[in-house]
Amino acid sequence: MKRVVYVLLVAVLCSFTAKDIRLQFSEFEIKDENGVTRIAVNKTGEIKVGEQLVGKISKDGMLHDNNGELLAKITDDDILENKEGKSLVKIDKDGKINNGSGMFIEWSENGEFLKGDKKTGIHITPVDKNSFQTASIILYLYLSIK
Repeated sequence: MKRVVYVLLVAVLCSFTAKDIRLQFSEFEIKDENGVTRIAVNKTGEIKVGEQLVGKISKDGMLHDNNGELLAKITDDDILENKEGKSLVKIDKDGKINNGSGMFIEWSENGEFLKGDKKTGIHITPVDKNSFQTASIILYLYLSIK
């Protein structure tokens, strides 16, 4: 009986932990057409624009500013929501942005950011498909604010 309770407890704890992880990413940089780093994200999710630390994104899909205020979050359905819970855009696990216009914005196999089939001049280094969704979230918000 004790083993059954222990196994159930471990299973419940593992399921809560697994649900909290919505994003996979490693350290990456988003560079412009001239190779200049515009956005850098370290392995803990700290986001720098240029040399300035501007916020942090966590594996649970939450993006906060430097004051700890929630700016946006990604849902289990890959919908990016603002802090009020308003849907902004869909960004799938591959980083493909679907704003409902019919033209997708996505990362190529070699890390180029494409609008439809056109190059934008933006690319990610190193190329790690696990970071594409996180990079798209940050880039979408950065370009929306800029």
